[in-house]
Amino acid sequence: MRCLRLAAFAVLARLVVLCSPSPAADPFFGADPAWSLLHEPAVARELTLTATQSRQFRGLLDELDAKFFPLRNKPREEATKGATEILADASTRLEAMLSKAQFRRLAEIQSRQQGTTALLQAGMSTLMNYKAPQKERLETVISETLAATRELEKRASNGEPRGPLEKEYSKLKQDELRKVTGVLTPAQRSVWQKALGRDFDLKSLGHPAFKAPELVDSGEWVNSGPLTMKALAGKVVVLHFYAFGCSNCIHNYPTYLEWQEQFRDKDVVILGIHTPETAAEQDSASVKTKAEDAKLRFPILIDGTKANWKAWGNSMWPSVYLVDKRGYLRHFWPGELKWQGATGDQWMRDHIEELLAEPASARSND
Repeated sequence: MRCLRLAAFAVLARLVVLCSPSPAADPFFGADPAWSLLHEPAVARELTLTATQSRQFRGLLDELDAKFFPLRNKPREEATKGATEILADASTRLEAMLSKAQFRRLAEIQSRQQGTTALLQAGMSTLMNYKAPQKERLETVISETLAATRELEKRASNGEPRGPLEKEYSKLKQDELRKVTGVLTPAQRSVWQKALGRDFDLKSLGHPAFKAPELVDSGEWVNSGPLTMKALAGKVVVLHFYAFGCSNCIHNYPTYLEWQEQFRDKDVVILGIHTPETAAEQDSASVKTKAEDAKLRFPILIDGTKANWKAWGNSMWPSVYLVDKRGYLRHFWPGELKWQGATGDQWMRDHIEELLAEPASARSND
């Protein structure tokens, strides 16, 4: 699937803060938000992990990220099944890794992140012991709010200004909370408050880091010998999937050329992964010729068998990923950077600068 109007998703990615406490450009957008939550530095800090736990925690996520990435472009049923299994595995292993107090705190933060939807989960429903009319009313209020939220997302994807939409969303959630609170008895409100635990600043979320998949070497490179993500440690990597016959990809070329010049003497590596869609794009010689004609001087991995496309779970041409100096995916822009007036070029450039300013060593409690 070419970019088409799906680049509007990137506008929505910046609005996700309205709809989820974890607003970063999540490559697993639409997946269980609990997965992103586990990758949040603020959560690791809140759990006050020991040095040993911190290494184990990060190691577990790194291992499971490699299984999670390929799910991104799978059919919904297969992706949901795979994600559920991975999250269940993570939960079991984290329960063994963390103290009871730490594991309980993680559950509390998850409940806060989920907001009112946590009230409809099986475990909470059992604790609440709802009467049938109560549960029916809760389901109605929460589903109506969700539908209204999706309408805001649609408007955001169509380019409406974010400010007014944020105000609408804030009022929407305030109304939902008022209605939900009115449905619950005092005793049920107490149970809910206990499940939420002490306060946690949800605004500290939005900075997840996912272990980037290692490159699958096809043996065919342009402008470079074979590279690996491991060998690129210490560099900010701008990795983009493209195909030379894709018009939306070609529209991104001027931005890549600007970055190629702007970051030439800095710790930035622009890395193209050419994954073919058409028969003509299968020809390696044509890939090299087109790159030369376009003055693309950065390394390009020819992904003829789509091995890297599958490893990353990529689903559209073009897609641009930003990987930090430690090898963790931090930002993602699906589609054409300037689609219909979008400012993805500036958005990504700002984040490149931010990642450049970070140290190459691990972030605190990450």
